[in-house]
Amino acid sequence: MVRFVKFWAVTLLVAGAVGLPTQAYACEPLVSGEPSAASATTKDSGRRAVVPISINGQGPFRFIIDTGANRSVISRGLATRLGLEPSGHGVVHSIVGIEPAVMVNVDSISFGDLHLSRGEIPILEGPMLDDAHGLLGVDGMAGRLLYVDFTKHCVEVYESPAQVSMDGWLSVPARMRFGTMLSVQGEIQGVKVNVLIDTGSDVSLGNERFREALRGVAARSIQYRNGHAFTFGRPVLLEQSVWTPTMLLGNTIVNGVTAYIGDFHVFDVWGLQNEPTMLIGMDVLARSLEMAIDYERGTVHFRKRPRGKR
Repeated sequence: MVRFVKFWAVTLLVAGAVGLPTQAYACEPLVSGEPSAASATTKDSGRRAVVPISINGQGPFRFIIDTGANRSVISRGLATRLGLEPSGHGVVHSIVGIEPAVMVNVDSISFGDLHLSRGEIPILEGPMLDDAHGLLGVDGMAGRLLYVDFTKHCVEVYESPAQVSMDGWLSVPARMRFGTMLSVQGEIQGVKVNVLIDTGSDVSLGNERFREALRGVAARSIQYRNGHAFTFGRPVLLEQSVWTPTMLLGNTIVNGVTAYIGDFHVFDVWGLQNEPTMLIGMDVLARSLEMAIDYERGTVHFRKRPRGKR
């Protein structure tokens, strides 16, 4: 069964980040047992990166890295465990529409020694969280660099991109839509497409304009699946998918990309329903050896796996 998780809390206020002149870390040798604030990360069943996050100085707890969410999300179980009282109500945007959410106020969201953000965040629950305690959104990433090693299954967050050398990496210029969602320019057999980078999704999605633009040009086959996307506990049937032989992201070539097609609400949220657009998830991103997102310069970097290695 295909599982897809996605939240966008785009109507919620983003709290300012308070940073320390250090890095949050985790790319150390994998240790057994529950991950600590300085241990390697693990993966969930959807191949998404899971990092140890402290809430109000307590934890660490398992949070899924989600570059498609502008605010972090906490599970109902963890909110109850921490004694967080409701502070108001808001809405979140999912792949299918808008849903109400109870808000709670947190004093700090930290990764290792790095303080990421604070403020109101929504409480959500359902199979989309798997066994994680929440989602770590991009609040607190402004001016920083997010690094993911897909072989060691670990994540680092650097206070400044200048701390890391990108020599030898493949770099793709990106831009932030509405200050939160990373978008890069892609090309499939001469067809220009908007490509959204989303580590919170385990599959890739495309809108109807994406399929129309590729029909008879680059899409070699249309497949029909009986998978489901889980969002707020309500399954959404994923029936049609388009397979493309190659996709160009800057100087990076990605082969054999499958995107599930639909009039998904998320493309309306970003104002891209009328443009050929796809959202690439971990099914595509994890093909690389390493990935880094420079939120200061607006650049996505990749290290490719050696030839012959999946």
